[in-house]
Amino acid sequence: MKDATQVFLRRLPLTLIAAVAIWLALRPAIDTVVAGFAQTLIRSFEYPRVTRLVVEDHRVQMRRTDLRTDSKVPSVSMNEINFNTIVLLALYLALPNPFSKRQLERLFMGWCVLCLTQSINLLFHVKALYAMGLGEWSQHNYSDLARNVFGFGRYFTDLPGRFSFPFLIWMGFNWEVVMKMLGIQQEEKLKRKPASKQKKMK
Repeated sequence: MKDATQVFLRRLPLTLIAAVAIWLALRPAIDTVVAGFAQTLIRSFEYPRVTRLVVEDHRVQMRRTDLRTDSKVPSVSMNEINFNTIVLLALYLALPNPFSKRQLERLFMGWCVLCLTQSINLLFHVKALYAMGLGEWSQHNYSDLARNVFGFGRYFTDLPGRFSFPFLIWMGFNWEVVMKMLGIQQEEKLKRKPASKQKKMK
């Protein structure tokens, strides 16, 4: 199993380059999907439904229909939100048989989960701006509890979330493959065999 781990590590730099190329090619579609789902989540709990997230040049603009037309439109870089797609792709492609039907299905499911986490990250960016970044309007419309919740949500999904989600998703959908590659499952089986032999002797 050490050989499998070494092969994985040798593949990783190459798959990282391939993942960057795929991300750059699909970035416009990813931006649209993530922003669209985040807008749906925001408007689901918003009354009246005034938030519109508009993607322009890989930035998402936070527009509200109840603000003045001459108001400054804040925006967030979508590169910051979805760059961790590169990590997920590189990890998947470095596994054995990455283009098998089973692995492609797992990649699709894992990518969908990652897009959901990216949409939630964007949601917290929008809500944190509403709660803390619009001066008197924020003070009037959001409580201290809401500011704390949205501020913590943005912080958590920005720092630990962005870097850990790809690894957790990759591990979750490929647990037995990764454990087998690391030789952990084999070690457990070898430990169980002597115990089973002792039972038979008794």
